[in-house]
Amino acid sequence: MMVVVALGLLIAGLNLPTLKLTKVIFFTNTYSIWDGVWELWKADHIGLAVIIFFFSIMFPCVKLIGLLFVWFVPLEPEGRRRFLYRLGILGKWSMVDVFIVAILVILIKTKDIADANAQIGIYLFAGAIMLSIVATLVIEKIANFKGGTTE
Repeated sequence: MMVVVALGLLIAGLNLPTLKLTKVIFFTNTYSIWDGVWELWKADHIGLAVIIFFFSIMFPCVKLIGLLFVWFVPLEPEGRRRFLYRLGILGKWSMVDVFIVAILVILIKTKDIADANAQIGIYLFAGAIMLSIVATLVIEKIANFKGGTTE
């Protein structure tokens, strides 16, 4: 159930605004993670767009799909343990995007360029990542118990 909730939070977090920029009164823009990747791509910052795409979109999706795979597909205990270990590593990189948005908000506010505020999308995204980390730990614990070890 945690994996399904995390997947829902991830989808919402990727599509809802994560950052709102306001300059003076007349200029306001909100950006979702998808919007940010697309804007970077259009501005020919392809390398950065690809990095954010993989770390913020692909890694979390692959991790959650992998967790569903581990839960529903019977695997040998050692294979399941290795698979879960790799998913755990993959999921930790997903928090990079949350830190990037936090740093952007701080930089923009301190430079008086505009007023920047984190939006609901970043909180949902962070919640999805944290929930996926917890789900991984729970599934690892269940897998270890089923595999005959009690670490």
